[in-house]
Amino acid sequence: MRILGLLILMGLSSCSKDSDPIVATRANISGSVNLYDEGTTPSDKSGMTVSVVGLTPAVSSVTDSDGKFLLADVPFGTYTLSYAKAGYGTYQKPSVVHSNTGTSTVITSTPSLGKVSTTQVTLAEVRTSGSDIILSATTNPAGSSGNRRYIRFFLSNSASVSKDNYSYVSPAFVAQINPFETTLTAANLSSWGFASGQTVYIKVYGDSFWSNEYEDAGLGRKVFPNLNATASNTVSFLVP
Repeated sequence: MRILGLLILMGLSSCSKDSDPIVATRANISGSVNLYDEGTTPSDKSGMTVSVVGLTPAVSSVTDSDGKFLLADVPFGTYTLSYAKAGYGTYQKPSVVHSNTGTSTVITSTPSLGKVSTTQVTLAEVRTSGSDIILSATTNPAGSSGNRRYIRFFLSNSASVSKDNYSYVSPAFVAQINPFETTLTAANLSSWGFASGQTVYIKVYGDSFWSNEYEDAGLGRKVFPNLNATASNTVSFLVP
């Protein structure tokens, strides 16, 4: 009887193990991109490498002609995805949540990414007009109504202002005349954290319509991958 009881228990144990559900630990991540030149003209969507940052072994995919990609068998977790293609500024999409929902994770927000800017700012100038500050930027190629160029101003209290060291960054401006001019009021400067009597330093970069900008939590600032590598001269002024 004891032997029979042991055999029954062993049989039940075996059946239980055989019926245990298989728990999924990974699944696919899919999505797509839209690619453009440095303006608003669509470009070939294929050939962009999308990869999971920091994952070992590496997982990556290359977009097809429709801009679609599929990252296969990615372990569940929260990731940053990197998007890179020759001629394009590398873009990163942080905080992609990939959890076990019983199906693949589909990224529904499709980023629009552009090429690195060919616009070089050859001269930046600043002058005071009453309580306003007039900034001007000369570009090469020259901006015109038929050849829109894009530029961005970086401001700081530090003379070493740059795309990596700034207190305030402007939106991208469309330069359709050369030189391009914009006006900063005392109210503008105050809202950006600059006080009366402070010296503000400015550097100007050529940018693209799609700047590929993203927030880098590690750096604690926005990154602008599409800026032209050559910045303008640094100019400065005293806040009125």
